[in-house]
Amino acid sequence: MTCTLTPINLTNPSEHEELLQQRIACGWDNTPEKIATWRKKQDAGLKSFFWITAPSRDVPLDGATEQTLARVGHISLDAYADPVDWDVANDEKTNLVIQTFFILPKYRSGGIGGATMAMIEGMATKTPYGSPNCEYITLSALSKKHYYDEVSGPYVRTVMPICNQEWYEKRGYIVWKEEPKYEDTLPDNMKVVFDAVYMRKKVN
Repeated sequence: MTCTLTPINLTNPSEHEELLQQRIACGWDNTPEKIATWRKKQDAGLKSFFWITAPSRDVPLDGATEQTLARVGHISLDAYADPVDWDVANDEKTNLVIQTFFILPKYRSGGIGGATMAMIEGMATKTPYGSPNCEYITLSALSKKHYYDEVSGPYVRTVMPICNQEWYEKRGYIVWKEEPKYEDTLPDNMKVVFDAVYMRKKVN
């Protein structure tokens, strides 16, 4: 499916609210305070933030046949890491990170995810969003060991039908470190800390 990337304007109240609603649907980083920190990163030139736009899958109420575009998700290409890690991303843009990538559930088919990644990867070595000196794009995902674990696996596969690590591996991303990151509670009220894998892809 054809999609495009359009810069998000967080000074626009309606765009701010739409992003908040998409973050609520995502399930994390979904407070006005978090979005305010992203706006500061935008203003500092450290966060390149985009709407993912694609033909709407809503049926027109008036019977019109003309296809309208919808904001089906969002993605960022960032020159900072949280927590700070120069090898993940830095303000010289020698390494960049995808920290915010979400597609609304009803649009998670037809190739939108892959097309979005191809576009954002293409931006990494071009100004103003990236730099000709950019070497790697990094991202993080839940370690696939949890996806197949006998205890946590059934819960993980319920909330995450697709193993993100494997999806990124197919796109050429390679694991270069793994560390505890995500705190959660399993259905039996057992507290767990899931590991994240940091994956990178050479772009230059």
